[in-house]
Amino acid sequence: MVYNSKKSILLIGYDSNIGLGVLFCLRSLGYDFYLLSHNARNAARYSRFTKKSFLYHAEKDNLTEKIIALVDRYKIDLIMPYDELETREVTKNKEVLSQYAPCLLGTDPAYFDIGIHKLRLAEFLTEKGISCPAFATFDNKAQLEKLIELAGFPLLLKPVRQSAGRMIQKFHDPESLQVFFAERPNELRDFILQPFIIGSDVTCNVICRNGEIICYTIQESPIKTGSNFSTNDTLEYHNDEEVIGVVSSMMKELHWNGVACVDMRRDAQTRRVYVLEINGRFWASVVPSFLKAGVNFPLILAKLSLGEQVEIPKMRSAKQVSFKEYLHSLFTGGKLRFRDTKYESYLCDPIARFIQVFIK
Repeated sequence: MVYNSKKSILLIGYDSNIGLGVLFCLRSLGYDFYLLSHNARNAARYSRFTKKSFLYHAEKDNLTEKIIALVDRYKIDLIMPYDELETREVTKNKEVLSQYAPCLLGTDPAYFDIGIHKLRLAEFLTEKGISCPAFATFDNKAQLEKLIELAGFPLLLKPVRQSAGRMIQKFHDPESLQVFFAERPNELRDFILQPFIIGSDVTCNVICRNGEIICYTIQESPIKTGSNFSTNDTLEYHNDEEVIGVVSSMMKELHWNGVACVDMRRDAQTRRVYVLEINGRFWASVVPSFLKAGVNFPLILAKLSLGEQVEIPKMRSAKQVSFKEYLHSLFTGGKLRFRDTKYESYLCDPIARFIQVFIK
């Protein structure tokens, strides 16, 4: 058994970028950090902020039993999942796990499962009268006909369980949609159809306790008109009463606890915002949320989960630019600086970030 006077946090998750971001935000605590992942290629294992021993669990392993063994071995002071499914698993088994170490705040799985499932969330929000786009599934012919009559084409086809814009497709006519599902007859409810809204991506990141928002940031991309559904590096952080009002109502209805990344779309014409999905985890831009907008979400959530006092800051207005914009400014005599991109923080953990960006 390892005895250590320093406090220790067990980080649990799959994603390299998010794991490295959480480590960067927590590094000032002076804790020992251990990483447990079922991603053997997780670049966070090479971080200068983690202990050198990499803790791996296979898909077939019982995660709860694995956590208990590691908590006992390394004298863990906080069980801190940073990815979605790991957060759900820890929260589901919190009654058992909390006998060994405090666990990160998490939402009851019954509500969490609604939040992270695009179709169930759309049904829930529609029932509660909270702003979300019209929707349909391919197997509900009446619902689909109504959506086509209301919105027409193009329509976006989204997997009910994916994030960061992955696997979203745009369909311009009923025939191509029919062909798509003819090849997938057993996946009719694995996708949700929604209108294509020309507008900007808005993300509201929050920490909640019993459905009440404790802190938040709001980030917005430039207006999108094409088929790029991936996340953005060009962001503006600003306050928005409509956004926070919609998210606040939703989180109360979901009795949300802990962290969430709420993806929304602002209609460029009407300026109305619509909830698209909830990611029940930290997000790719968690470091800019701290360095640019001034809210250190991982640190705040860790301290709240440990029952410690923590100052809750208000978001400050800020901008982030893409590396492409920075290079253009550099070669044309502009005023953008490297620190205006997201990459300055990468210099604090260069080996792990190099592996994350160029090797993984």
